[in-house]
Amino acid sequence: MKKHIYILTVFFIHFSCNTGEKNDTITIVNSKDLKLIQNKKTELTQEINVLQKELKILNQAIVDLDKNQKFLLVTAAKVETKSFKHFIEVQGSLESDKNLQLYPEISGIIKKIHVKEGQQVLKGTPLVELSNEGIIAQLDQIKLQLKLAETTFERQSFLWKQKIGSEIQFLEAETKYLSLKKSIDQIKDQVLKSKIIAPFDGIIDQIIADLGSNVSPGITPILRIVNLDKIKVKAEIPEIHLPNVKKEAKVLVSIPVISKSVNARISSIGNVINPSNRNFRIEIILDNKENDFKPNMTAKISINDYENSNALLVAQRSIIENSSNEFYVFKLMSLDKIQQKYKAIKTLVQLGRTSNNIVEVIEGIDNGDLIVEDGIRLIKDQQIVKIIVY
Repeated sequence: MKKHIYILTVFFIHFSCNTGEKNDTITIVNSKDLKLIQNKKTELTQEINVLQKELKILNQAIVDLDKNQKFLLVTAAKVETKSFKHFIEVQGSLESDKNLQLYPEISGIIKKIHVKEGQQVLKGTPLVELSNEGIIAQLDQIKLQLKLAETTFERQSFLWKQKIGSEIQFLEAETKYLSLKKSIDQIKDQVLKSKIIAPFDGIIDQIIADLGSNVSPGITPILRIVNLDKIKVKAEIPEIHLPNVKKEAKVLVSIPVISKSVNARISSIGNVINPSNRNFRIEIILDNKENDFKPNMTAKISINDYENSNALLVAQRSIIENSSNEFYVFKLMSLDKIQQKYKAIKTLVQLGRTSNNIVEVIEGIDNGDLIVEDGIRLIKDQQIVKIIVY
């Protein structure tokens, strides 16, 4: 109140003293003399500047002397250096290389199913047998033909060495023998293919075909076998992050549906950028001894792409962006520590990375500086404020 009365008194004194000057100003304007008008403007501007300086001094004196003056109340935070980690968060899915539907390699009828759903099996264990009686009968018949062809070839070879008989007879016998021998190898392979064996250690997840079903290669699935001891997490990351995402980088994999998180490392990074979405692929291998992770589960992946053990950290709410896309804080300069009075100084800052509403400040403030937190949008540069502590 004292401040307002004082300013009004000064104003009226100045107004009274300058009534004649006002008339002089009107006279000068009416004279249409540009030089006189410009000189008068310069004179008044100088007077205004002097008055503004005097008002500033008076205001400062009021601030220093008026114990009952009301100040804008703010909260403050001390800037400190701390360890800072930045994370990229992406979504991925769980997959397994050992999750296979097995198909027959030859046509046939399912004669035997040796396993049950949920059964653990070792690599090489027979799982299913197809009918192979016709193949075995064909094999026995060709074996008999091979025996005769072998005898004939041996005799023709002996005679040819004795220069008896023609070369063509020797070659025909040799060709027939070798051809039958090759046929036996092929039929033996067919016999082996009539048995479906486990390609790796795993669990029989599902038996799809029924006993007695007529199955065809590449068309009729017979069963599914899985091994989930190791499982992959696959995700795609925007190419902008490629320089900061490295193989063996630390990650946190969270599976929301089972409320479980695992620390891991990136096992591989794709070498190709997907042209349709400008992403690159990463893979993470997880141990799954407890069998908690299932293929096609959704995963949230946090990748540590940046660390600074000596970072200046500021709460995001303490930073304002102006219309020129510049960022600033209000740094507090102490005026009276007992009464907690400070001057708020607008200070431009250069920012680094942001994580969980905490911002790394690269330039503009120093360790130990005091800055405004709550109330930042209500104050102006050079304004006197008072700190409150909750």
